Amino acid sequence: MKPAALLLDLDGTLVDSEAFHTESIVRFLSKRGIELNDSERAFIVGHAWQDIFAHLRVSQRLGMSLEELQRGSIAEKPQMVEDGHRIQVLPGARALVAWGAAAQIPMAIVSGSSRKEIAYALTLLGFEDQLQFYMGAEDVRCGKPDPEGYATAAERLQVAPARCVVFEDSTAGIASGRAAGMFVVATSAANLPEAHAGHQDQSEAHTLVSGLDALDLEELSPLE
Repeated sequence: MKPAALLLDLDGTLVDSEAFHTESIVRFLSKRGIELNDSERAFIVGHAWQDIFAHLRVSQRLGMSLEELQRGSIAEKPQMVEDGHRIQVLPGARALVAWGAAAQIPMAIVSGSSRKEIAYALTLLGFEDQLQFYMGAEDVRCGKPDPEGYATAAERLQVAPARCVVFEDSTAGIASGRAAGMFVVATSAANLPEAHAGHQDQSEAHTLVSGLDALDLEELSPLE
């Protein structure tokens, strides 16, 4: 039986942007006297804006709001592009969505990025019209590893969580999909290490593939 829905993480799963996103926050905070340690940098990967804001204690350290952190970090990105940083579409991302569309499987993006950042990434991916919707940090109260995002997506699609396949790369995202009661495929993209800044533990995923381009899409069908 084919999946009832495909729920897709964005950063590090569909696009190589984890390091790009992390660096934008690092640059913004560094200009304000805060140098993030390795543990703080690693936490950024896979977590929603509101959780990053809380974990880094931005309010206490700078008296700054979440919105100011978002705006300031996003504003760093044009200069990063000028400096040679790029967001790349990961191999197999478009093929996965094309397969889902051909099989008439509903699909949605569930990301910890802001809706503005997701919209930008979708201009690179070029398949927004094949998605039912996308969810960003603004659409949930609790980000990954909380299951709220994935559970809400399944509810909006009116499908049972057990019939959903989640594609993730981060420890937090894998935990979120598992907690929502879904089948989780982790993509390690071993040949693209920058997509997985922080060396994420993927051992809790149901299936691990080296990249979306190594995925046997037909193997997603017999989940039950």
